[in-house]
Amino acid sequence: MRIVTDRLIIRFLTLKDTDDYFEYAKNPNIGPNAGWKPIENRKIAEKVVAGLVFRKETYGIILRQNDKLIGTISIYNDTIRKYKKACSIGFSVSEDYQNMGYATEALKNLIDYIFKYLDYEIIEIGHHVGNYKSKRVIEKCGFYYNGRLDKFKVLYDGTIIDADFYSLTKEDYMKGNK
Repeated sequence: MRIVTDRLIIRFLTLKDTDDYFEYAKNPNIGPNAGWKPIENRKIAEKVVAGLVFRKETYGIILRQNDKLIGTISIYNDTIRKYKKACSIGFSVSEDYQNMGYATEALKNLIDYIFKYLDYEIIEIGHHVGNYKSKRVIEKCGFYYNGRLDKFKVLYDGTIIDADFYSLTKEDYMKGNK
């Protein structure tokens, strides 16, 4: 999969992305908002990237101007819905590149790809309660609020978090994007 936008390329990750991944994934303000522990060293980053490359569900968000990985975006088949035509999306963007529209640009283009080229009828997405940056991106992309799941999961540090969930159907997306 490869999506090219005005400013970004969304593509499969490679091991060459490890240094850029480590650069942003070690930031203590990134991982915890997405539910994962900040990456402690390059060796761990290499193992994580290798796993992501193998699973082929996480893509790099790459700046076109310099081929730099600034985040990741994923399509998961493991959803809270028990419907085979549902998928879930997750994303994270380097703190250095937040509030510049990159996450919104990546998410909007991935939604378009999913509904035009993959066999899904609904996309779900969520964020931890209090993650207002992700909430803003999700809302800008046209998702509808479905509700909150209290005590949604236990994080790596034992913290139990609540999460807000949203969805977007193919039908609603196509109506709004004609």
